[in-house]
Amino acid sequence: MNYKLLDCGEFEKLEQIDDVIIRRPSMQASWKRKLSSQVWQNYHAMFDKKENNWAKKNELPNFKINNFQFELKLSPNRQIGIFPEQLTNWRWLEKIVSTTKRPLNILNGFAYTGVATLFASSSKTVVTHIDATSSSVNWAKQNCQLSHLEKNNIRWLVDDIFAFLKREIKREVVYDGIILDPPAFGRGKKGATWKIGRDLPELMKLVNELLSEKPEFMILSCHDKNFGLTELEHELAKLPKLRNGKIETLNLTIKSGKGNDLPSGKCARWINSL
Repeated sequence: MNYKLLDCGEFEKLEQIDDVIIRRPSMQASWKRKLSSQVWQNYHAMFDKKENNWAKKNELPNFKINNFQFELKLSPNRQIGIFPEQLTNWRWLEKIVSTTKRPLNILNGFAYTGVATLFASSSKTVVTHIDATSSSVNWAKQNCQLSHLEKNNIRWLVDDIFAFLKREIKREVVYDGIILDPPAFGRGKKGATWKIGRDLPELMKLVNELLSEKPEFMILSCHDKNFGLTELEHELAKLPKLRNGKIETLNLTIKSGKGNDLPSGKCARWINSL
């Protein structure tokens, strides 16, 4: 992987991809920085919080991990196209997909630019990638091409997650693995909004109907400070089809070599232990 977190603190983070250093906001990083101000001033791209825009820009290299490549961009919403805190889940998915002995039908909801989609994709899987914005889905398709996986069986969909899942239930489609990384708040098609505190319980009811009789795995992560590990574990534990398996919870943290680590969310995941 050609990404590393250099440091974080005072509501910013300093990251490096290949030789390019990016400085951008990180609202959870309320502590003091570890590295010197000289290091923090040595950046190639910076998001100015006062101007709410990128004050200094530099062309970004592709993010590389395993044999995958992902295009990075300096987006207006402060993002660059990857969430490195999900590395532990990508590796977990990689192990499941590489060791399974049966075909898997997998759903990746709130799928963004498709890192988890590509980790879940193999000759033994069919992956449905769904996101509410066409820009994210097109970005994910581009990443698939960069990684030379165009021939893999991946469905690319721009849709509202609730509307899509309800149609899948009517079609009696089931999934052996489901990946969900919902935002705290989001906007979808035709003015629809998503609020995790309001909408997650209803979403999980639909998920339970969509799980196959013998599911293989499920990942549920979030970045809302009002959701702790206990709440996420409860959302999985209450699903009848996930009774015969193992649930584990973990904090999603980006590790730094010499600077501060960055806590970046929480996760509960289930695996079939039979």
